[in-house]
Amino acid sequence: MEQQADGRSRRAVTALVGGWLGVLVGVAGLVVAGAAVVLLVLGRSIELDYTGAGIVGGLGAVYLLGAVLLLRRRMLGRRMLIGVSGAMSAATLLVVVLNGAGHGWRLGVLDWWLGLNLVILVLSLIEPTRRWTVTR
Repeated sequence: MEQQADGRSRRAVTALVGGWLGVLVGVAGLVVAGAAVVLLVLGRSIELDYTGAGIVGGLGAVYLLGAVLLLRRRMLGRRMLIGVSGAMSAATLLVVVLNGAGHGWRLGVLDWWLGLNLVILVLSLIEPTRRWTVTR
C-alpha cells in the first residue's frame, strides 16, 4: 500500500514539474518576443522580425496558459502542454535531422530545445492520479 501511494505522489509531482517547465518556457517566449518588438520599434536591426516575434510570443502564451492550467490541476492545461510540446518536438526533430544530414551532426541550440520539449512532453504525458484530478 505504501508503494502505491508513493508512486501516485511521484506522478503528481512529475506533472507539476512539467507545469513549472512550461511556465519557464512560456515566460521566456514572451520576454524574447517583447524584447524583439521593443528593439524593432527602436530601429535596431535584428534577425527576428515582427512575424517571428509574434510566433515566439504566441507559442510562449500557449506554453504559459497550458502550464498555469496544469498547475491549477486542470486537464485542459495538460492537454495543451502535450499538444504544444509534442508539435514543437516533432518540428524540432525534423529540423535537427535535416540539418544533421546536410551539415554534420553536432550539438546545438535546437538539440537543447528538442530535449526541453521532450522532457515537458513526457512529464505532461504521465497519467495524473485520481486524487490529483479530484482535488482541483
